[in-house]
Amino acid sequence: MKTTEEYFDYFTKYFSELTNTELIEKFNREVGIYAFGVARQGCLKALENQLVKRGIDFSEVGDKTRMSYATKVDLVNNKMIKRISTAE
Repeated sequence: MKTTEEYFDYFTKYFSELTNTELIEKFNREVGIYAFGVARQGCLKALENQLVKRGIDFSEVGDKTRMSYATKVDLVNNKMIKRISTAE
C-alpha cells in the first residue's frame, strides 16, 4: 500500500504538467467529495502546493492551514473566485 507521501510525490509531478486552467478543473472535480483516505490526502496537498508554487491566489477558498472544497471556482487574473452557482 502506498503512503500519503508517495501519493503526494505522484500528484506533484502530475499537477506540475498541467496548465493553470487544467489545475482549476482538477480542483473543481474535488468539490463536494467527502471521502477521505491516504490517496486523496496526498492529492489535495499536492494540488494546494501547486497553487502556492504558481502564485495562484486561493484566499476565497482557503489559507495556509485549510482549504474548502465546498464551492467550485473560476480562475480570474490568477485568483480563484467562487462561482455564484455551482452549476457548470
